[in-house]
Amino acid sequence: MSAGDAAPLPTGEVVAELQRAVRDPARRSEPGVLGLLVDLLRSNLEQWNLESRSRGAGADDAAVAHAKRAIDELNGRRHQLVEAIDAAFDRALEQTATAPLATESPGMAFDRLSVLVIRAHRTELAADEAPEVGGYAARLPVLHQQLGDLEQAIDVLLGDVRAGRRRFVPYQSLKLYGS
Repeated sequence: MSAGDAAPLPTGEVVAELQRAVRDPARRSEPGVLGLLVDLLRSNLEQWNLESRSRGAGADDAAVAHAKRAIDELNGRRHQLVEAIDAAFDRALEQTATAPLATESPGMAFDRLSVLVIRAHRTELAADEAPEVGGYAARLPVLHQQLGDLEQAIDVLLGDVRAGRRRFVPYQSLKLYGS
């Protein structure tokens, strides 16, 4: 995936860009699919922050309700971004109609990847801020392994699609809000 399209770019390079973006939220986004992936990370990070604030000891009912409404808006945006990412991959990759169907689309996998990048980053911060609190530092090897595993799985998925061994259906949310 280059900056402007959905051509091949190792997922490790995407992870590195997402890690830079989570450390520096003001960093400018790249154009194209990489920019969509960074936007997805930022949306997930904002949702993470709202969820944390709404769970805080000082959060009153009004603050929780406000956070819930904002989270719903962000979730709608997340669905739009996943759809846009999938559309870009669908345009860029010629899929074999008879190939077995993958269980998730690239956009859905990258959504999970962005959340995992955030989780690893936040756990690293917690381990640095409170090294005496047990458990945070011990979680890091597991999180880094999960990140590596998901990175590899996405590369395999995209390679299989390119080779005609798998195909995916672009994600469509079709979620109903308010009904």
